[in-house]
Amino acid sequence: MKTFICDGKQPMEPCEIQFTVNSLCHWAGMGDYVLFPPDRSYEMTLRYEGEPPHGDSYHVVDIAGRRFPGYAWGCMFAMSECSNFIAFSWMEKKFERLTTVIDVRHSRYLVLPRYIYHPHIEWPSVLDATNDRERYAFDGTEAWGIF
Repeated sequence: MKTFICDGKQPMEPCEIQFTVNSLCHWAGMGDYVLFPPDRSYEMTLRYEGEPPHGDSYHVVDIAGRRFPGYAWGCMFAMSECSNFIAFSWMEKKFERLTTVIDVRHSRYLVLPRYIYHPHIEWPSVLDATNDRERYAFDGTEAWGIF
């Protein structure tokens, strides 16, 4: 496992990131992290697992104490202001790159039809923070997976 120092912490300690209603998107990669939603009602842990031949790190994910399938890419993570939803780059198998949205309260997830590198959640939509014309709007007919 790689060592990572975040804000003066000792090597090997995970970096903690607090999401707030004023800061709902953060980068996390190349180390271990604990992400806290705005309401601090759960935590999302990212444990560094490795790196693909060309690109970012990938991580094992636990959300509210439950193992999430696949791997999170070490890049941008977004949470909703209400803390119910998380969006990030994800891969079910090595080394595809997809975007998933997690409904934390119902332990379910949806893989979006198009990849979004820098997601921003404005429920019931997920936008691309770098291109506000790119978005996925939820309409209630989605087939969610359970974790």
